[in-house]
Amino acid sequence: MPAEKTVQIHFRVTSSEYESIKNNADKSGLSLSEYARRSLVGEKVMAAPPVEFGELIREIKRIGSNLNQVLRKLNGLGIAHPLELERCAENITGVINMLYQTFRPGKGDK
Repeated sequence: MPAEKTVQIHFRVTSSEYESIKNNADKSGLSLSEYARRSLVGEKVMAAPPVEFGELIREIKRIGSNLNQVLRKLNGLGIAHPLELERCAENITGVINMLYQTFRPGKGDK
């Protein structure tokens, strides 16, 4: 369970600083308070992934599944080697991991 937030910090910023902070918070998909908290403790706050991110991941997984089925059938016919199957699966997993790292870097890092 997260620690209860009982201490308040108050400070002033210029109008332009506020707009910059607010814009960055909006881009990250976080509230202004959460964005400020994370930034102040040194956490790298990234822009939220595009709305299409989940759809892209699902599509890549679907393509990977289809490719896997084709390669298994070819392997059954003696046309494809099991290592080829493994290599394709690793490539697709690599692409998915790269996308997650691009849009969710440092998850858990501070």
